[in-house]
Amino acid sequence: MLNQNKANQFNNWLEESVQNNKIPFGEINISKENKDIYRYKIYTQDKKYKNNKLYRIHSLTKPITSLVSLIVLEKNNINVKEPISTFIPEFKKTKVLIDEELININTPITFEHLLTHTSGLTYGFHRSNQAILRGNTEVDNIYREKEILEKIRNSSFTSSDFINELTSLPLAYQPGTRWNYGLSSDLLGVLLELICKQSLDEICKKELFIPLEMNDTYFPSVNLKNLIPTFKLSLPSGFKLINETDQIKREHKFLSGGGGMISTPQDYIKFCNYILDPKVSLINDNTLSKMKNNQLKHEMEYLTDKLNFYDFTFAGPGTGFSYGFATIENPNIVPQKTPKNVLSWAGAANTIVWIDQINKIVFTFFTQLIPFGYQNYKKELHEILYSDIN
Repeated sequence: MLNQNKANQFNNWLEESVQNNKIPFGEINISKENKDIYRYKIYTQDKKYKNNKLYRIHSLTKPITSLVSLIVLEKNNINVKEPISTFIPEFKKTKVLIDEELININTPITFEHLLTHTSGLTYGFHRSNQAILRGNTEVDNIYREKEILEKIRNSSFTSSDFINELTSLPLAYQPGTRWNYGLSSDLLGVLLELICKQSLDEICKKELFIPLEMNDTYFPSVNLKNLIPTFKLSLPSGFKLINETDQIKREHKFLSGGGGMISTPQDYIKFCNYILDPKVSLINDNTLSKMKNNQLKHEMEYLTDKLNFYDFTFAGPGTGFSYGFATIENPNIVPQKTPKNVLSWAGAANTIVWIDQINKIVFTFFTQLIPFGYQNYKKELHEILYSDIN
């Protein structure tokens, strides 16, 4: 078990965070060497939901999609450096938009580019007039004009629609030349469906969820029960409940490999423990190592000027990116004391995961609060976790 002093610190942090309106509720789970050593959950907002256990994990879906992709590619003898145009020929015509000029791509988009978020795809987040997020704002403007994210959320939107939309858009940069947050994982999910001729939820269940006994991880349906509601910030009073039933009135045809799953901290720790120290054979060790170690040729850039993305996902100077996670590459220059090769990622409603490969620790903090990054949870939790770890 976690030593009592540290357990008390985490307990106090959760209780004070709720009392001070930093979070509507929260849950911390920690495992060490594949054994659960700590769990504490506090829930005060709208207590009728206090026994619910399912969280929308948003972008924590991405590492799951990455692992399932590696399993499927290995089973089908497909190299990660295979161009995706092998399966979606329309990508052969893809252009890059730079300084208002469309130019040919120097190298085709590969599965590896999607796994490392170096494909040239984006999200449409970047806005030059606000200087909030760095990137090719020309392409992001096009994504917004075409309402790509809004279309993805539409219940009638399909994987075929997704292909048609993406192949009509230019890339933000040459594939393989820089890291950028975008729709790469969603495209991986569509490619898996083409390769396996099954839906993404069926593929994930067969290849990962059943073997790891992740029984509470899946794409939500209209009959979803036990969902923990999402709150949004509503100052100065605190938080406002988002009507979740509005989001799941209809079955969605497009299953987002970049952000569509629900899960529990307990299930997600099973997934992380497989990455850390696999007890079942899903892929070979060399392939798995690509999820545990940096695969970039250059350090990750800050995602943003106004929000230090490092504070949530270890993305910034001194970090890299594996086939699914941000990685600590230079502990001497990252803002906080962190061992080398700690893996991390997070979800939009402030679900945070760290995998410490040296100390064999998996740490999760889950809440359901929009917007992402409202409070610097990571820094405070990080200080408690590493206060007496060398």
